[in-house]
Amino acid sequence: MKTHQLISLVAGALVLSTATGFALRVQSEVSKNNSAIENPTVAQITAQTPTRKPQTTTATINVEGEPIKVTQKLYQQTDPRFSTYYIPDFFVPEPTSSGEGSAIRFVVNSGGTRNENAYIHFAFLNGTRTLSQVRQFVTGNRGLIASNGWRVTSRTRNVPYRWAKERIDFQKRQGNETMFGSVYLGESNGRAFYVISQFPGEYGDGFSPRANLLLKNVEVRR
Repeated sequence: MKTHQLISLVAGALVLSTATGFALRVQSEVSKNNSAIENPTVAQITAQTPTRKPQTTTATINVEGEPIKVTQKLYQQTDPRFSTYYIPDFFVPEPTSSGEGSAIRFVVNSGGTRNENAYIHFAFLNGTRTLSQVRQFVTGNRGLIASNGWRVTSRTRNVPYRWAKERIDFQKRQGNETMFGSVYLGESNGRAFYVISQFPGEYGDGFSPRANLLLKNVEVRR
């Protein structure tokens, strides 16, 4: 065999070997990828699967010094992405929406007796997207507090709920009753909002522990 023919054969063999090796590596990678798709790891499954909350849970609250076991029900909606747990024997949720934004009000309906003056009200306004805008809307000269004639009794930024940035306590007279309440300025995952919690004085210690349970379970997402 001539020298140049031998060189050609060797070169061809090397090319074929390289091509074959590359093809095998590609096939191996494809097999690995397919295997990963068909057999995902626990971490991958966890990352891809949204966390599902139980529809009901139980908790213990203290009412006038007595521990009471209660059942909570999950409330959630998608616009805005809001969820919490509430006591269905005490509150009834009422979502509303308009061109100005959306709201969820949990009205007291204890024992089937509805009280419009006792509620927890969440408001997500289209025109107040930042915490500073919400604060101005609530505390400004013509804001929520001034327009409703509420008398501010205290104000603090030391609030136990992770979403709440400030709490403003107030009182007001309504007929023959004194109403007690709080306005919370909230922000969570880039979404600002406010919350009003109000109840008549006759409710004593019954409203606050139930409201606290609802407020501490609040989650808001974009």
